[in-house]
Amino acid sequence: MPLVLISFLDGEIVHAEVHDLSFDRPLVEAEVRGADPNNELALFPLTAIRQLVVGQPVPAPADLAGWDRAAFHFVDGQVLRASVAPDSVLGRFGGLWRAVEPGSPEMRILGIPYSSLKGVFKLRQWDSRPVGARSGAAAHLNQVARILAERDGGGTASPPVHEHPLISRVRQ
Repeated sequence: MPLVLISFLDGEIVHAEVHDLSFDRPLVEAEVRGADPNNELALFPLTAIRQLVVGQPVPAPADLAGWDRAAFHFVDGQVLRASVAPDSVLGRFGGLWRAVEPGSPEMRILGIPYSSLKGVFKLRQWDSRPVGARSGAAAHLNQVARILAERDGGGTASPPVHEHPLISRVRQ
């Protein structure tokens, strides 16, 4: 029964022991460990959980060449970049990944419900640009302006002129 650190979408954190980490059920049954002696067992719906950190971190393997580079995009806007082992376990409602973040000397096992993710992307290479340049608002606006310019054929389009007022075009 592994010890896990459960991180919820609202920021709360709970230490617990979890019997089943297969993600085949829409909830996690846990023996809660904490300061409140009144809590013993708990059921946590996966829709409330952001991620689980399973066990303690261990030293990262020396050779990560056979591992995939991935970017986990969470619904709260956070992005986790990590090398992930090829033996990931994907269940019906979430997955378990052995992950090493770039530049980190340790490997963690992460349990992530699909409900907390927008997507997991396999990357060709780590992006070397600073975070602000990768996802800045100016870059997004430039892309929107480029798309709009392509739609207009490079010029500014004027609204269509109708000969009859709107009310006369309504079918009766």
